[in-house]
Amino acid sequence: MIKKDDIVKLKSGGPKMTVREPENGLWVCTWFVGDKMKQGLFSTEQLQVEA
Repeated sequence: MIKKDDIVKLKSGGPKMTVREPENGLWVCTWFVGDKMKQGLFSTEQLQVEA
């Protein structure tokens, strides 16, 4: 189960992201590319929690 502040990745690959909060049934996630913070919305089905 995904919850706020979890570290996740997309099941299809990509960077580690931090879960921020749900928005309209999707999770707001943030990650860094170099020193720039990026943000996106993802469904629970797209994400896996990092061990």
